[in-house]
Amino acid sequence: MLARTYTAPAPLAIFDLDGTLVDQAAAAKTCAERFAAECQLSASDADVITDALTSRRPKGEVFAELVTRLELSDDPSDLWATYREQMPTLVHCDESTKDALERMRTSGWTIGIATNGEADNQVAKIRNTGLSQLVDGWVVSSEIGIRKPGLGIFQALAAQVQHPLNGWMIGDSLEHDVRGGTNAGLKTAWITNGTESRKSHDPTPTLIAPNVAVAVDRILVQ
Repeated sequence: MLARTYTAPAPLAIFDLDGTLVDQAAAAKTCAERFAAECQLSASDADVITDALTSRRPKGEVFAELVTRLELSDDPSDLWATYREQMPTLVHCDESTKDALERMRTSGWTIGIATNGEADNQVAKIRNTGLSQLVDGWVVSSEIGIRKPGLGIFQALAAQVQHPLNGWMIGDSLEHDVRGGTNAGLKTAWITNGTESRKSHDPTPTLIAPNVAVAVDRILVQ
């Protein structure tokens, strides 16, 4: 994590990880295709695995269901462990996203990551992609026992980066990121990744952007 070089409070930006800073969906698809090939499963089975791995649910539950649904002989906990080892090597953070984080830092922002998941998997993603050099801190739900949209994970991140809980939450989940951020008193940016499907009961974000780079550009001129 980066050493702080200023003492006055700066604006706070909290980012989601999967689907926001890193391309979780593409990595999950690659992981699913590899597993299907190793187990001699069909292409449709690979699609089932991909859909399961991109769902916003604890992956321990996901693998238990996959073993039952696909009638596999594997131990779900072993599959889950293998997944956590592989995913950090498959995800990537594109240069436009890194440049956006650099622009925020240059403008004096404090930057953190709040992510649901297991610490070994999520922290390895942050380090392997170089994000650890671009943010001031991060919190993973498994480390504190609170998942987004719970208020506690936002409070924990603010405490770690030693910043009041005010600023922005930027993420691709209307439920976890936008609702959670709103309930924490933050402005919110919803990253659509090209899909802007919302239901009437979904929370309303402060702004909507197709990717992190565009969101940051808009936030910096707010």
